[in-house]
Amino acid sequence: MNRIDDGKNTAKAIVFNIISITISIIVSLITTVLITKVISLSDLGIATSFITLKSIFTIICLLSIYSSVNRMMLDVDGDDYHFLSSIYIFSSLICITIYIIYIIFHRWINVLTGFDFKIMSLMFFMIFLINGGTLLVSYWTFKNKYKLNFIYSILCNPISQVLSLIFSYLLVTHKYIGRIIGIDIFNILFGIICGIYILFKGQFKYRKKYIKQSLKICIPMIPHLLAQLLLTSCDLIMVKNISGAEKAGIYGMAYTIANLLYAVLIQLFNPWSPWIYRRLKNNEIDSIYNNSKTMMSFCFILCIGLMCVCPEVIKLLLDVKYYSAINLIAPICIGIFFQIMYIFFYDIEYFYKKTKQIALFSVITAALNIVLNYFFIKKFGYSAAAYTTLISYFILLLLHYIGMKIIEKRKIYNIKYMVFLSLFLLLYLTLTKIFHNNLIIRYLFFVISFFIMIFINRNIIKSIIAKITSIINKNRGVIND
Repeated sequence: MNRIDDGKNTAKAIVFNIISITISIIVSLITTVLITKVISLSDLGIATSFITLKSIFTIICLLSIYSSVNRMMLDVDGDDYHFLSSIYIFSSLICITIYIIYIIFHRWINVLTGFDFKIMSLMFFMIFLINGGTLLVSYWTFKNKYKLNFIYSILCNPISQVLSLIFSYLLVTHKYIGRIIGIDIFNILFGIICGIYILFKGQFKYRKKYIKQSLKICIPMIPHLLAQLLLTSCDLIMVKNISGAEKAGIYGMAYTIANLLYAVLIQLFNPWSPWIYRRLKNNEIDSIYNNSKTMMSFCFILCIGLMCVCPEVIKLLLDVKYYSAINLIAPICIGIFFQIMYIFFYDIEYFYKKTKQIALFSVITAALNIVLNYFFIKKFGYSAAAYTTLISYFILLLLHYIGMKIIEKRKIYNIKYMVFLSLFLLLYLTLTKIFHNNLIIRYLFFVISFFIMIFINRNIIKSIIAKITSIINKNRGVIND
């Protein structure tokens, strides 16, 4: 595919992803409000703990081999499904092997996890069956199969949320099981279909060279992914242990709302990152430089927009006991902004297969976050966790920038512009603190930011308007004829 067509398809993929995630967020907000009326706080806590544990075991049981798909697709020379078949068979066998090890040592492992044999077996069963879907969706993302990804996204999250609500309602006891099964039932069925499709399309091939190449990429990614998971979840765990369950509930709600920003932005980067790898392979640095500025601007506007409206959203949807979460939204959102910005540098490191370097930076940052949380939560209270997260993600961003500059000397990104946006966000945080989250200050700052972004990106906006006008005029001509 040539550069222009690839760019168009990537843009379409981003637009379709935004639509699907918007629908998913609306459904999630509705079901989140309803689920609290159906399931007890303790059952919800068990289900959340299970989902977190499953995320950890998924990385370990599958050796994070799905993380190698984007980079390996550049090297397999059109042998796509033989590659997918190979890593699907291998990762499935690894999952079965680890489950056998669990059966042997299940008593000790159950004590550590806090779950019994049946629930742990259910978890392994889910991981095994979801595997095929994870691989095929990663493949679709790299190949810009945005229509297939859109159909998957538009079905997966809404159906999962609704089913989890229905199953939780129907079960008289152990409602957490309804939540657990409902969340993953769609992905299980989808994973079975995708696994069969991969095997038949790949003719049940098992090529050792693909396994060896993939393992070189994915094995170092295991500590990276685990550290990232720890980085996103340790705040809540430490707040609960140090400040108590009530404060953890407030912090958890603030993080859940702010995480909507991450959910939207990561959908933008799903097609963006493979596009970066294809441009780097073709040595098209100018295209990356120009388009990344637009991506940064879009991330900035979404970030400051969510920070602006969140206080009103919390007051509208939640009980008064959660109002304290309002003060946590801005620092958590800025931390998420830094978390997204680091992906720009991560993509360069990943392209050059510097996965050990990626893992090292993630482990350092996760360890730093734990240390900062321990001291600052004790001294300043649970709200300090939001600021320690912001600092940790800034350090992560800085480390990956240094790592990228060691590998790639060319000017790929507009770093000054990224710094400008970051300082603007920190200025917003400072003003809201000084003026006690004043509504007028918040919305005025957002309006000013919005028009600044329009002015900075005016040439791109003019280009988009010209293209839309051209399409409309062309269609009018067809209709008139």
